[in-house]
Amino acid sequence: MKLYNFIKFIDHKKQFIFNKKLKIKYLTKNSKLVRKNSIYIVDYKKKIKKNYLLEAKKNGAVFILTNKNIRNSPIPYVKSKNIDEDIKKILYKLKPNKPKNIIGITGTNGKSSVLLFLSSILSNLKIETSSIGTLGYYKNLKYICNSNLTTPEYEEIYQYSHSLRPNKNVFVFEVSSHAIALKRLNNILLDIAVLTNITRDHLDFHGNFKNYQKTKFNLFIKHLKSNGYAVLNNKIKDINLLKKIIKQKKIKITTYGNQASDVYCFIKNNITKLKIKSKIYNINFKPYANFELDNLSCAISCCIQLGISESSIIKSINKIKRPQGRMELIKKLKNGSKVFIDFAHTPDALENVLKSQILETNEISLVFGCGGNRDYGKRRKMGLIANKYAKNIYVTDDNPRYENPNKIREEILKYCKRAKNISNRKDAILSSLKNLKSKSILIIAGKGHEKFQIIKNKKIKFDDAEVVKNCIKKLKL
Repeated sequence: MKLYNFIKFIDHKKQFIFNKKLKIKYLTKNSKLVRKNSIYIVDYKKKIKKNYLLEAKKNGAVFILTNKNIRNSPIPYVKSKNIDEDIKKILYKLKPNKPKNIIGITGTNGKSSVLLFLSSILSNLKIETSSIGTLGYYKNLKYICNSNLTTPEYEEIYQYSHSLRPNKNVFVFEVSSHAIALKRLNNILLDIAVLTNITRDHLDFHGNFKNYQKTKFNLFIKHLKSNGYAVLNNKIKDINLLKKIIKQKKIKITTYGNQASDVYCFIKNNITKLKIKSKIYNINFKPYANFELDNLSCAISCCIQLGISESSIIKSINKIKRPQGRMELIKKLKNGSKVFIDFAHTPDALENVLKSQILETNEISLVFGCGGNRDYGKRRKMGLIANKYAKNIYVTDDNPRYENPNKIREEILKYCKRAKNISNRKDAILSSLKNLKSKSILIIAGKGHEKFQIIKNKKIKFDDAEVVKNCIKKLKL
């Protein structure tokens, strides 16, 4: 759509002369995400640096929508009287059509896995599906681009989910607690809201666990349609409190996670089984860890709410795609050992990985660390969990950010005294592989799919999976 068509309905105080015949294709607050023929939003509720403007110009911004005068702006701008309302108007002009269904997934752990399992089932059934989350933006399981945040800003969510022409698309996205608290969902309402679990995380942001839990619950209270559906994990502490609130709004609930749930995946006699209400089916799915069964149950629950038949769901499960960096088997070694990487970076996630009965071995080696400038209380908990469940432990650097990495490791080692302290992550991985006994398990936790390590203000290239493969090759394992 041409720029003129946007300018004429913006309630503005001031504008500079520019080519009104230019076609507008995108709208963003992030200078890094600006592309050719974009509108760059400069909202002075947030700090804007001069280099952001220059970056936006370089990336293709044709004009700026702002709520304040910009001295020596490198790009023509329009000063809006009500920037929030004008953003909504522009978005509607760009992409007026909603998807058929919007599904938001929140929880401490499991969001990416549920998203991918669900997207896999839908795509296998030829249902048009798009998704955004930690692993990026996908269309029908095809990777399109990266996402800087688990849940991006409102403008990005809207443009990823809506379209210029009418569609029957299902849009699935991860909803972080930060996104809920910072109101990134804005006026987007969900057809299905999902809660995977709630355990300790992001207390540096929320202050305490009660606030964190309340924020997660708000997805259902503030952002779920009155005729929408809730998918809840029955194993969550205080889940009955949320159920009570939801039932008062007359929202339908599907539960998963245990035998009393509507949907439950379990293993019996080495066969994976699926219970839906009172019916039990055999399914073709081999989990590496118990929590994968929960994640699959959650995805199936969403499919049921979408009105997909049980037979169609079961047929599509055998083609299901596993998420990158989530209990990902990197290599089975010559001595029968297996090497996994996992994104587990919270106490609950680490414990679930280590105590999974499906691993079927007492010989588990673990490489892990904790991120800097984040919830400091996790270090004690994760040290104790590692000490309890892992036979051989290698404490190393995760993303230290601006903290002293030696201090982070020492705080973990207080509660995990028999662990080896190896600062360099590559050296820690190499050492763990050298000492790996036959028919044992090595888990490298904390970073999963990530392709970099954050040290101070620098992102240094580092990929656990790639490093593991190179080390195995070097050691001829």
